[in-house]
Amino acid sequence: MASLNPSIARAWELCYLDPLQAAELGRSVAADGGPQAHEGWLHVALGEVRVGQASKASAALQWARRGYADGADESGLALCDEIQAIVLRRAGDTAASSQLQAAIDARPGLQLAPIHRFIGHNSRAITAKLLGQHDEALRQFYAAMDSAARTGWPGPQLTALSNLGGHHQDLYNLDDARRLTEQALAMAREAGARQVTVTAATNLVIIYHAMGEFQQARAMVEFLSSHTEDLLPDTLKRHAGVLAMGHLGVGEVAEALRHLEGGPTTATADGDGITQWAWLKARCLLARGDAGGARQLAEDTLQQRQQRHLVDLPYDLMALHRVLADACEIEGDSVAALRYMRQAHALYEHLVGRSARARYVALQVAHELAQAQRERDLAMDSRRTVEDDRRRLADLNAALQAQAAETEMLHNQLREQALRDPLTGLHNRRYLFEIAPGLLELARRQGSPVCVVLIDLDHFKLLNDTYGHHAGDLVLQRFSTLLTQTLRRNDVVCRHGGEEFVAVMPEIDTVGAEAVISRLLEAFQSQQTAMGKRRLPRGSFSAGIAVFPRNGHTLEQLLSRADRGLYAAKNQGRARIEMAPGTGFGTLI
Repeated sequence: MASLNPSIARAWELCYLDPLQAAELGRSVAADGGPQAHEGWLHVALGEVRVGQASKASAALQWARRGYADGADESGLALCDEIQAIVLRRAGDTAASSQLQAAIDARPGLQLAPIHRFIGHNSRAITAKLLGQHDEALRQFYAAMDSAARTGWPGPQLTALSNLGGHHQDLYNLDDARRLTEQALAMAREAGARQVTVTAATNLVIIYHAMGEFQQARAMVEFLSSHTEDLLPDTLKRHAGVLAMGHLGVGEVAEALRHLEGGPTTATADGDGITQWAWLKARCLLARGDAGGARQLAEDTLQQRQQRHLVDLPYDLMALHRVLADACEIEGDSVAALRYMRQAHALYEHLVGRSARARYVALQVAHELAQAQRERDLAMDSRRTVEDDRRRLADLNAALQAQAAETEMLHNQLREQALRDPLTGLHNRRYLFEIAPGLLELARRQGSPVCVVLIDLDHFKLLNDTYGHHAGDLVLQRFSTLLTQTLRRNDVVCRHGGEEFVAVMPEIDTVGAEAVISRLLEAFQSQQTAMGKRRLPRGSFSAGIAVFPRNGHTLEQLLSRADRGLYAAKNQGRARIEMAPGTGFGTLI
């Protein structure tokens, strides 16, 4: 790149940071008619297609191809075809774009600069994504990020970070999506890249909301509203649905409705944005007490999707089914509520499966890239002395050990995800039934007691019916935090399901366990939870305590006995703690 015309060199630096300026630089070089005029036309084509002017890009490409007509520069011709593939994809002919990219890949001996490789990988990733080839899209996005880093320019690196974070978000791999998108936002603001700033900030609102971090989502909405100098014109109008999502998460229903007044927007949604708009509007109606209106809107939207064959982000479709289930439950139509909740759960399981797959592919790609880097290093260093080879081998072994450690860490993270409840962060039933048998066996050998406590929040359905699904989620999260703060470090605390929790407390008798749970009850009853500007009523819970070995020798037996204590606490007025009845094991299940 150093021998290029200075304007062309600058255009390469700007082509993914400011495509309009890069196109203008290319146009000035093309107008001079010198030996690099065809490269000027190449930048005009790339800049125009990136801002959505496909016809202007095609015209510029014809001029660029004339400069490569002698066939001496095969990489230049390949780059013309890469841009043509982008033109085809932007025009909606994704299949033809994919075929042209495959033909480029089949050409032998192409020597491509890092920026050329980035353009190819990034374009192939988007094509694969549109074709539903999610694994291939991930691999190409990671390859694009590797090539972008080799350019040393912020534009390709920003684009790679933003695109990869966005694809992980689509696959519901929220942890990686958050990390990559936060990096993209920070880098975009530093570089003054307004388009990436908008994309990253709006994606973060959705990511934070999906992770239950509603205050973070609201803060990002505030950033968008107060930093208009960083944004493109009409940004707030185009992203009205995302702004509404940030307000709705913290209970600011009036503000959310104000943003939704203009109807669906497509800036951060698939299809025509109807599904995202509908579930947000229905959730607002539900918060206003209009369950019938919420249900009608959601069911009409499902029917419209079917008639128009719309394709939505699975997260938006899941959210639409969830609000439908809540509306039906409030109206007393339990059959419909159960049906829609099952559909929502099926979508959630699909998203979780995609998330796990994305994490696995990301790990695999990282290993492959590291291996490719090692092979390149070996090829470049093959002529060095034996001593250099020995030193390099030690470095490669160290890198391999580091990669193995990273692989093990990621596997542990995946397993930890499977054993955690995504809403509260507590361990789930699966973890409970994995860990408890070992604790009971240790207690048997040591002759020490173990208490199993079953806790159920009182009147939780009434809270959901009155204040909505988000209020219930917020109370569950706050109570979970209180649980971990109040119980001892060696106690195992799990979400058993719904509003029910289990605590396994080793080396403590019923008197000690009751004292701890009593402190928890007192703290929960005094806790005031705020949702935006609204204050939720104080809550309470009922609990049953069973002790090993008096009430049973297995977790199932102890849970059954604790449940009887919980049942007695409910029958005696709630907000109580009751011991398991002291009958024999014959009635245990």
